[in-house]
Amino acid sequence: GIDVGKRKHAATALTPNGERIAQLAFFLNTRAGIDLLEKEILRKAGGPGKTLVAMEATGHYWMCLYHELKRRGYESVVLNPVQTNAHVRAKIRKNRNDRIDSEGIARLVLAGEARATRVPDEKTAELRLWVRHRQRLLRAAGNMERFAHTLVDRVFPEYADILSKPFLPSAQKLIRQLGLAPADLAANGREVREVLQIASRNKIAPETIDNLLEAAKQSIGTRQAEDAANRQLVLVFDYLATLRQQIAAIEGELDLRVQEIDSPLFSLGLTANVVAAIHAESDPISDFGSADQYVAYAGLDPSSYRSGDTIDRRGKISKRGSPTLRRALYLAAFVVCRKHVYFRRIYQKHRRHGKNHCNALVVVARNLARVVWRMLTDGREFSKRPPQNAVTTRQSGCKAS
Repeated sequence: GIDVGKRKHAATALTPNGERIAQLAFFLNTRAGIDLLEKEILRKAGGPGKTLVAMEATGHYWMCLYHELKRRGYESVVLNPVQTNAHVRAKIRKNRNDRIDSEGIARLVLAGEARATRVPDEKTAELRLWVRHRQRLLRAAGNMERFAHTLVDRVFPEYADILSKPFLPSAQKLIRQLGLAPADLAANGREVREVLQIASRNKIAPETIDNLLEAAKQSIGTRQAEDAANRQLVLVFDYLATLRQQIAAIEGELDLRVQEIDSPLFSLGLTANVVAAIHAESDPISDFGSADQYVAYAGLDPSSYRSGDTIDRRGKISKRGSPTLRRALYLAAFVVCRKHVYFRRIYQKHRRHGKNHCNALVVVARNLARVVWRMLTDGREFSKRPPQNAVTTRQSGCKAS
């Protein structure tokens, strides 16, 4: 068992009977450190082909160690920290350090209670990096847009009530040329009209511009640091433009990669971005032996609480597993509810039973996860009534009706 850290790790080797063979308080996350691990621990435990190495999936720090051991011929498994932490909490005494944790990981594997975390292959790892980076950029863009709204609310709080979309190209040009200070806008009414009419190609009604100028005269803005706020808004616009260019480039890459996969999920009417996210977190689908396992991996399985004869209730979804897959299935639920009667009826049924919109969509996402697992397992397109004896049609080049 190896307890993984950023700069150094700890390791403990046990026999199949649970007796300690050797223990290493720490070794560096370098080639020399792994050489020391192999000399002091792994060789004494039997060497390549005879030693199973288990490590905790601590962030991304386990990856280099895992792949280096794999290159040296050692069979390795990665464990979810939820499992190892639960094993530690089960102990009465609260002594804990890296050496104890490494031994706990080894004993967890010996007890047969450990479940290995999925490690993607090369293509899946690349797809997963692209998908997650796109989501990272989308979050950054959303955060920056919200920050821009706070600047507008400080300087000219009435602005967003006049222009429903305050950061359209015409509004951005106004801010770049004249700023957003209400007093400046009110004093330069003619320039405001010219900028907005030219930038919008006369799509902004004159009455809207009149309302904007009147609101500028009556504004209750803070009148503090207006110049700094204007300059920050311009910087935000430039930053958002860069983010959107990168997002568009990533989406083009995802579109190409998904077309190579030839995914049956397109029969559900999903976009390439959603299909890519599902494949990035699901492939290979053979890792999941049943639809229930796939639903649990997405964190869409309901938690339950039972005690005695009187308490038996189901709570919120567990939210364990892949948040990226869970989000992709939730977004896909919007689409399938509109395009497929089967899913729309599930949504409407739970709405009639009193669930709100979001909860009903979660139920649809859970049912969709089961459908996705079946489609990817059988390699066939979506059908409301799947065949009784589903076979893998992709290998034979056929498609289910």
